[in-house]
Amino acid sequence: MRSGWIGTGKIGRKFEEKFSEFMGGGHSVAVNSCTMAMQLALRVCNLGENKEVITTPLTFAATINAILREGAKPIFIDVDDRGCLNPDYIKGAMTNKTQGLLPVHYTGSAVNMGELDRISKFHGLAVIEDAAHGFGGEYIQNGHGRKLGSIGDFGCFSFYSTKNITCSEGGMVFTRNGELAERIRTLSNQGQTSGAWNRYTNGPILPYEIAHDGYKGNLPDILAAIGLVQLERWPELQEKRSKIWRIYEDNFGLKEPGHSMHLYTIKVKNRDSFRMRMWEAGIGTGIHFTPLHLEPGFKFLGSKEGDFPVSERIGKETVSLPISTTMTEDDVYRVVNAVKSNREE
Repeated sequence: MRSGWIGTGKIGRKFEEKFSEFMGGGHSVAVNSCTMAMQLALRVCNLGENKEVITTPLTFAATINAILREGAKPIFIDVDDRGCLNPDYIKGAMTNKTQGLLPVHYTGSAVNMGELDRISKFHGLAVIEDAAHGFGGEYIQNGHGRKLGSIGDFGCFSFYSTKNITCSEGGMVFTRNGELAERIRTLSNQGQTSGAWNRYTNGPILPYEIAHDGYKGNLPDILAAIGLVQLERWPELQEKRSKIWRIYEDNFGLKEPGHSMHLYTIKVKNRDSFRMRMWEAGIGTGIHFTPLHLEPGFKFLGSKEGDFPVSERIGKETVSLPISTTMTEDDVYRVVNAVKSNREE
């Protein structure tokens, strides 16, 4: 605020550089949401008109909205018991229009990226990871961990207010391809070859052109500054989440190694009445998610109830428990005791 420059500028670039360091090298472009991150990744992969992108119905609307906004068609396949896209169903969903895969690291669990990598290379498919839940998580294979969002062609992250780190609103595109990262940077700022920071603060006035039809997707420095501090604080924030996570795991069961610890979910019977009893005890819970093929806004895609039974079962039975770095240990045990008192086995 004191600098007088609150638009997209040097703080955003520093945030991108630090994010790339966190990811172990590569290229990062800060944008205004994970939705925009996915849309830009789809654009540079040419996943638009008359293309099909295989994804999961067990996700937030943003995943599908990004595909639709680019003119492509989302093709749903079912998930595994953890809620992650099941690679076993990919082949049966493919057509001659299939050009991409958009796996979602549901709650922070890792999709089987080893199998997706094999399939995508064999069939020549682009892979865009929806890592909105995945910041800080890893896909572990043969004892070796790889950061979620770093394995496909692109990783798309959310810094919304509920995420592991936040800008209040914001996102990031991560890729190993520097040329495509720069194209995304241009597209994210109305297709301009030079942003305002470069044009007005680096000496003589610089010419620029509109190289592409673009998007209003850039992240201003005032939000990047929040994200930068959050990223620097991640070890501290991660440790706070870990303490909550360990208490939940001790009481309700272990999650897989490498989990990002974004959402801790449990399965309950009579979920609506359970949530009401928790609410009456002063404890909020979440639903992640009603499968999108059952939502009225996506009926036009043609899927119906019964098409994706695992997604539907998880969507009916799963509850997300509170997890926030502002919670005290007493808060966590209060949640645990309330669950045990109100849960029907």
